[in-house]
Amino acid sequence: PFLQKNCYACHAATVATGGIDVQGLVTAPNSIITWHETWNAVALALQQGQMPPAPVPAPPRGEVESTVAAIKAALTANPPPAPPVPKIEPRNTQDWLTFSYDPERTGWNRAETKITKATAPKLQLLWKFATGETPNPVNRYSTLTEALIVNKVSTPGGVRDLVFVGSHDNAIYALDKQKGEVVWKREYPNNAKPIVPASGNCPENMNATPVVDRDAGIIYFLTNDGKLRGVGIGDGADRFPATQMVPAYSRNFSLNLANGKIFSSTTRGCAGAASEISAIDVAGPDHAARHFFLSPGKGSGPWGRGGIVKTPFGWVAQTADGAYDPAAGRWGMSLLTMSDDNAVIDSFTMPDWYALNARDHDYGSSSPVVFDYGGKALVATSSKSGIIYLSDALNLGGRDHHTTLFTSPRFSNDADVFGFNGLWSVMSTWVDPAGKRWLYVPFYGPEAKDTAHLFKKNHGPTVNGQIMAFTVEGPPDKPVLVPQWMSADFDQPGVVTVANGVLLVLANGDRGSTLLGPRQGGGGGADTGNANTPRTPPATIVNPSLPGSGADRAWYNSQFRPYAEGGQKSGSRFEGGRATTHAILYALDPATGDEVYNSGAAITSWNHYGELALSDGVVVTTTYDGSIYAFGLK
Repeated sequence: PFLQKNCYACHAATVATGGIDVQGLVTAPNSIITWHETWNAVALALQQGQMPPAPVPAPPRGEVESTVAAIKAALTANPPPAPPVPKIEPRNTQDWLTFSYDPERTGWNRAETKITKATAPKLQLLWKFATGETPNPVNRYSTLTEALIVNKVSTPGGVRDLVFVGSHDNAIYALDKQKGEVVWKREYPNNAKPIVPASGNCPENMNATPVVDRDAGIIYFLTNDGKLRGVGIGDGADRFPATQMVPAYSRNFSLNLANGKIFSSTTRGCAGAASEISAIDVAGPDHAARHFFLSPGKGSGPWGRGGIVKTPFGWVAQTADGAYDPAAGRWGMSLLTMSDDNAVIDSFTMPDWYALNARDHDYGSSSPVVFDYGGKALVATSSKSGIIYLSDALNLGGRDHHTTLFTSPRFSNDADVFGFNGLWSVMSTWVDPAGKRWLYVPFYGPEAKDTAHLFKKNHGPTVNGQIMAFTVEGPPDKPVLVPQWMSADFDQPGVVTVANGVLLVLANGDRGSTLLGPRQGGGGGADTGNANTPRTPPATIVNPSLPGSGADRAWYNSQFRPYAEGGQKSGSRFEGGRATTHAILYALDPATGDEVYNSGAAITSWNHYGELALSDGVVVTTTYDGSIYAFGLK
C-alpha cells in the first residue's frame, strides 16, 4: 500500500520516471531476485528522502522506515545469484563491421596480417571515389558516415569485398574494395519539414555509423527520419522493416550490435528531442524500440563517437553535462551500465560532477572502451577534463557510485576550457606480443605541463593535439596507467586503429572547416553572466511541472556562471605545430610512437570524426567533400 500510494504516480509502466517501474516491480514474479539492484536503489532513495521528490509532501517517517526495513529484509532473504565471471569474447575477423572494429570499441583488428611496421612505409593511395554528395555548409562535421568493410560477399556480380558508407542525406553505398566502384546504392529521401532549422550542433542529417550483422547478411542504418532500416549486404534489398527508433531529425551516434540488440543514443536536444538511450531487438519478432530517458530535455545525452558500448554485463554509456538526480531521472555526467532491455543496472558519476558541469568539461565528449585485464573487464573513459578513469565493468563506481578503480592526474586541458582541449575522440587498446595491455588516447590541445615529464619518450612539444600511450599495470583490482610515449603534434588526432604491430591514425584536418567561415551553433554559456541572475530557461531544458526540475534549473544556471567563479570558457583553435586543412594518414610504432609513414597531401579534405576502417591490407576513410579514400599495398 505504501508504494502504491506514494510511488505509482511517477514510477509505473506508463510513466517510468528514471527508468524505474515500481508498479511492475511489485507485480513481477521473482521480482526481488531478478531486480535485486533496482529494489536496492528504491530502498536507498526512500531512506535518503529522495523519493518521493519535492514538492510532493513527504510521507510519515515511520511508514518510510518500515517500508525500507521490509525491502531490506526481503533483499537479505533473497540474495541475487552470483555474478557471471567477466569474459570478453574478442572478435577475430578481417571484417570491419562496426565503429572502431568491435562492440567493445577497441579499434584493434586482430586478424590483420598484411599491414605491419615493416610494410606500412609502402602504403599508398589505391583509389579515391567521389560520391557526388553535396556537403551542407551548416554541417561541418560530416557528409558521409565512417566506413565499414565486409569481405567475400555474394553479390549479383559475383563474390566481392565491399566497403559500405552512408551519406548525410540518407543514401547507402556499397563499393568494391579493390576497384572503388559502386556495386549498389540505395536512397531514402526524407521530405518531411523539420520543426526547427538546422544548426551546427543539430545539422539534422544521417550521422550514426551503420553496423553490419555478418551472420544475417544485413547492414543496419539510421536515417534522419529516425527509422532503423536494414538491407542485404550483397544486393541492398530490404531485409528489416523501417522501424521508428529515435525522433526524426534528432542527433544520434554510432550504432552498436550484440546479442541481437542494436543500441544508439539521442542528444543535444535537436528537433526538441529529449536525451535518451534507445535499443531495438532486431533478432526477435518484437522490433519495438525501448527508450531510457536521461533527462526530460536536452541534458545528459551521450554524444561520444563510439555510441553505446558492449561489456560482458550489459552496455555502457557515457552521458553529457546535465542535472544529476537519479531518483528523478536525471543522469548527467555519468557512466551507466544498461541491460539488454535498456534499463539502468549500475552507474558511476564523477564526484566533482557539479564543478565539471559548470566548466562544461563534458563527460559525454567521448565514449568508453572495454577490455580484459587479468580476467577482469575494465572500462576506460575520459572527457574534456583530460583525466582518465578505469572502472570495473561489473561495479562501475563502487558502493557509493562515485569511486573508480583508478583516476589519473590531468594529462590535457591545462587551459581549463571546454573547446579544443581534452578528449573529443575515442580511445583504443591492444595487447602486445609480450602480453602487455596498452591504451592509446588521442587528446586535443597541448599536453598538460605537470604530467608531460612522466612519459618515457616524447616526440616534441605539441600544439594541436597528440596521441598518448599508456600501459595498464598492477593487479586487476587496482590497475594503474603508466605513461609510455607521446606522439608528435596532430591537428587534430582521430581514433587510433591497431593493426599487426603498427598504429594507423588520422590527423583529421578539421581546421579546413574554418575556410567555410564561422560555424553556426554550439557553445555553452562561455563566461556570459552570473548564475544568480534570474533567467527563464526554455521548457525543453527546465519544465517546472516535472519532478526534479530544480536540479535542471541549477544545471542551466551553472552554464552562465562567470569563468572566475568556476564557469566555462570556450577556448579557441590553436595555431602552429603541424597545422593542416586536410586529413593526413599516419602510421606509428605502437611501442615508441615513432612515425613510419604519412600520406602527405594525398587526402584533400578533412574528416572531423577521424575514424578509419581496416581490412586485409586496405585502410578506408571518408572526407567532408563527399569522397572515399582507400590506402593499401600494391
